[in-house]
Amino acid sequence: MCGNSSRPSSGGRIAVMFPSASTTNHMNLNMNINPYTLFFYEGDRTTAIFRIEDPLTRAAFHDCESIDLRIERHGDLTSALTAPPLHQFRLRPSYSRKQGMTAIESEMAFELPEKLDLGVSEKGIVGRTVTVVAEGRMMLRMGMGMGMGVVGYD
Repeated sequence: MCGNSSRPSSGGRIAVMFPSASTTNHMNLNMNINPYTLFFYEGDRTTAIFRIEDPLTRAAFHDCESIDLRIERHGDLTSALTAPPLHQFRLRPSYSRKQGMTAIESEMAFELPEKLDLGVSEKGIVGRTVTVVAEGRMMLRMGMGMGMGVVGYD
């Protein structure tokens, strides 16, 4: 691990997600997307947990109808997203909201439909770019990039 941290490792994987330039340029909706974290944990299937501390960013996620979570084949944040991703999942925050989640909570958890390789390998997700695109009411039915990051060890 690089540097010193008082935070213990959770044993999962983490991607710190930052809004892309296109997100901030597209934001004529009077809202800003701030950095947030995306965690991946092993189980029978992989669980993805969005930890969103900023209230405005959290509200944007809770208002969307779906989230497109892509794990790309590369780890280069500067390359264009033209190739098919290694993994792609359509997540439904509105379904999570019906299950008791409120807009006040800072985490949204989704069980992915398959178990991901959380290591470094041909199919592993460590070192790969993650992109998040939201669709829904605030996004005017067109996808809006909500962030990009690279998966690493937590």
